[in-house]
Amino acid sequence: MYWILLSQRSRLMVQPDMSAVLSSQHPDYDLQGRLGNFMITDLLQMIQLSGKSGTLTLHQGWNSRSIIFEQGRITYVASGSKLPGQFDLLVRTGRLTRQQVELFRQRRPGKSEEEMIDELIKRKLIERSAIERCNEQLLESAIYTLFLWRNCAFTFIANQIDKRNGVAVSVDGNHLIIEGTRRLDEWIEISPVVPSVFMIFRKRPHLVDKPVPEHLVPVFNAANGTRDVTAIARTVGISQFDAARALFELANEKYVESNPPSKAKVCELFQLCVESIYMKMVLYERSRLALDFEHELNRFASDNNLRVRMNSGRTTRGDFDNPINAIDLIELYKTFIGIQNNELSQVFEPRVFQGLMEGLYLNADPEMQSMMRMYEFFDIDSIAILDMFDSSVQAKEGTTYLTSPVPSKSA
Repeated sequence: MYWILLSQRSRLMVQPDMSAVLSSQHPDYDLQGRLGNFMITDLLQMIQLSGKSGTLTLHQGWNSRSIIFEQGRITYVASGSKLPGQFDLLVRTGRLTRQQVELFRQRRPGKSEEEMIDELIKRKLIERSAIERCNEQLLESAIYTLFLWRNCAFTFIANQIDKRNGVAVSVDGNHLIIEGTRRLDEWIEISPVVPSVFMIFRKRPHLVDKPVPEHLVPVFNAANGTRDVTAIARTVGISQFDAARALFELANEKYVESNPPSKAKVCELFQLCVESIYMKMVLYERSRLALDFEHELNRFASDNNLRVRMNSGRTTRGDFDNPINAIDLIELYKTFIGIQNNELSQVFEPRVFQGLMEGLYLNADPEMQSMMRMYEFFDIDSIAILDMFDSSVQAKEGTTYLTSPVPSKSA
């Protein structure tokens, strides 16, 4: 999806009366509409000021996001595709390995993720600054991206609170609104140069004769011609927004240039992924699930003008000759795979779920493996692919102590 942003944001000048707005065209909804008439900021502020509890759900195509309010405060966010938690982000940035996280959890049964993170900080095994960076990335994937959604449908159901398949949010709602609005304003400037987080950047072959500004050096070094904005952000350990802003500065100063991803490779990767998932489900004697997966793929493709189709587990058509560009294809493919991974992870045991994509990864060529990691066409955190097969990801020195038992009270 390109970030084609509005040149000017329209705002409602008068806050609507909550009692008048909470009337429904659907008997199960207390509020519904489209963001073409309301800004996301208007919705968040209205529910926040009303002090209501309930669930605000937004739908953009097949993508969805649910925001839980408790007495007007945003406390939880869930998505159609899995959102990364703090431990997931610590693994992604190389601060911990997946094995360390699993051992740490096993030895602290009954403890919440928040409690375990607090223990890591108190024992000085993880710096608070690393957790703050993870929180920023968490908010980016869970909340701030919503400010780029346009003309999507929304519903609000009062007093419905279902905290599953999501992440907790502890940041003040006013901060979220102010920061989200600021980022939207900045994307208006950035988007002509960095139109998507799936755009690849490389160093220009003939660099300008001046040193790269110090604050841009990490991003400049990470722009190797194979990483997109998301991968660069993960490599440097910053948010996608900050990476895009740095690349915008570097591109304007002629240090880097964009390099669109290969459409042929993107199409090939998606076809290999969906065929692998189907085949493994059949091997695990889940033929009914495999058939449902095939039907969902064909329905998704039809709804989104994709030409790829599946018949008996084989893709019969592809999107190489589709006028949809490579970046938009990546967005659509990631949406479908993300939704399916979220659903399948709740059906299969972790080790079985790992097997759905493990064989494909192990037998793929290095370029395809790199794309699988970069675009996350499968749940790379849950199945520990990086830890098991990518020697480039190492835990930070000293974190081996995470596998030690909980210290006794007398310690």
